[in-house]
Amino acid sequence: MFVVGAAGLAARAAVARTRLSRRCAALVVLSIASVFAALSLWIGHDANAQHQDGDSEKRKGAGVKAPIAELMHCPLAFAGVHLLKADPTKSRVAYHFCKSVNDELSQCVLYDGTGPDARLIGIEYLVTDAVYQGMPAAEKVYWHNHEFEIDAGLLKSLTQSGDDERATLAQVRSMWGKVYHTWVDGESYPRGPAQLFWSVTGKKPFVLSKQAPLPPELKRHNR
Repeated sequence: MFVVGAAGLAARAAVARTRLSRRCAALVVLSIASVFAALSLWIGHDANAQHQDGDSEKRKGAGVKAPIAELMHCPLAFAGVHLLKADPTKSRVAYHFCKSVNDELSQCVLYDGTGPDARLIGIEYLVTDAVYQGMPAAEKVYWHNHEFEIDAGLLKSLTQSGDDERATLAQVRSMWGKVYHTWVDGESYPRGPAQLFWSVTGKKPFVLSKQAPLPPELKRHNR
């Protein structure tokens, strides 16, 4: 057994305090390093998650399509041509995407083409002859018939052929249409008001000019 004096005890206590301080400092450094490491991992994970979310949104956006045909429930499509009623020398190619609302009414959205860059140019409503005959005289002036248009082959189905197409066109022939073009003038955007258009009736002034542009689907039959 060793007996230590007061001076020895004081020296040992000083050494112990020094070692404890060093250990505490080391623990603090390690704790700080651990915090920074965890923070770095969290930031990296969050950034990666945001990047993945961004890629996911881009992939979702890439699959979005314009609401034509299936999404608008328009099972029928036609290629045709319309005349401006106020000036029948002006014509416009019109692709119709149509659906029946009920037994007496059908409706169509009109485009200037069928591709992804096609522009929405107007709308057309079609009613049965019974509905038309019940209209007041002031309303009838906005509605045109389709008899000559169908007989002359100026409306071509893009979704049907053979007997199905003939049956549908026969039905259209007996109906009356009210059509407004919303894009009549302007290149990069539609300018001016919507205007009433008309069908080709074969009677002046609603006669199609030989220089009038036609959809490719009609040129084979009418040129």
